[in-house]
Amino acid sequence: MTEQAPQKDAMDVLQAWVDDYNARARPGIRLGSAGEAGGAQLRLRYSPADGQVSILHLVAVQRDGRAAILVRRFEGPTTETAVEAGLWASRELGRR
Repeated sequence: MTEQAPQKDAMDVLQAWVDDYNARARPGIRLGSAGEAGGAQLRLRYSPADGQVSILHLVAVQRDGRAAILVRRFEGPTTETAVEAGLWASRELGRR
């Protein structure tokens, strides 16, 4: 990576990777990231067109006493897609 800084949790690691990718690749559509404190959810996202979003959503869970990472891809209109991804993650984390 271009700049080494202390990384506190999974979100910091993801953000450092995204920053490094964007700096090196200089993509036409930059990647973005989001998550939550503690790293139970991480999201890579990009906007292929105005009003559209593509999200790769990762959720850390426990299944049958074992750690697992669930991954699902969401695409579509920005608002509806973000809501769909959030509801999926909440269900998987047992929040709703």
